[in-house]
Amino acid sequence: MKIDLRRAAAFHAVARAGGINAAARNEGRSPPSIHADFRRFERDAGVPLAERVGRRLRLTPEGRALYEAIDRALAEVAHAAEQVRSEAPAAVPLRIGCVTGFGRYRLAPRVFREAERTRRIVLRMGSHDQILDWLSAGVIDLGITYRGVVAAPIESVAVAEETLWLVGAPDGPPTRDNLSRAPCIAYDEYEYVFGHWFGQVLAAQPPGLAVRDHCNELEEALIGVRAGRGFTIAPEDAARAFGFEPCGPVARNTLILCGMGNRLASEDARWIAGLAGAPA
Repeated sequence: MKIDLRRAAAFHAVARAGGINAAARNEGRSPPSIHADFRRFERDAGVPLAERVGRRLRLTPEGRALYEAIDRALAEVAHAAEQVRSEAPAAVPLRIGCVTGFGRYRLAPRVFREAERTRRIVLRMGSHDQILDWLSAGVIDLGITYRGVVAAPIESVAVAEETLWLVGAPDGPPTRDNLSRAPCIAYDEYEYVFGHWFGQVLAAQPPGLAVRDHCNELEEALIGVRAGRGFTIAPEDAARAFGFEPCGPVARNTLILCGMGNRLASEDARWIAGLAGAPA
């Protein structure tokens, strides 16, 4: 049975009031309108739902079963609406997206440590492009990424800095020549991180790199480095978590908080910005 919500509501009102006229008064509608929706709902059900007893309508067993089911559903909706009104911060989750290295090792520990116990948090890790896609689709409320965003209607503001470390590199000062010959381990979106480090530390990236392994996740790349399979460049928070120290100079990178419309003016945005930018 395909349910028409307007007709179901009319049936529920008639069953509760015991008649068409009383239901019309309660609902602020005309009796003909209520009667038409009631009869259409009964026709949709395919069985008689009520019978007339004197001046009142009495539900059949099938009508009683449908009435009780609709009554429970309406009670659930009323309860949910009341919860949203009275406990908005707890009932409505704060949905955050963040690039992986910064998200897992700096933002997530701070968010879950500082969030109110009753506040629901939905935290997604993804790439820069995924963060922007999620924002545009309404999947997340706020996102943190490592590139400036100029795509309207997404607004952005710098909120934190991180350093990028070269780890697992050959002994000696890092140069474009020796790093171009050494095996390296890449991961999704490594191009930006590598390019940023090489640009700041060595002025330019070598024309080619000897990529030995490629991993989807930064963590697997760092496991490969720890196993001696090559070098990589990673955010400091992730590198420290794996016990590394930087092999030479570090590069600095800015983290950007993004939101749609006026989201960046919200209390949630100010809270996230404060957590992201707080000293370690």
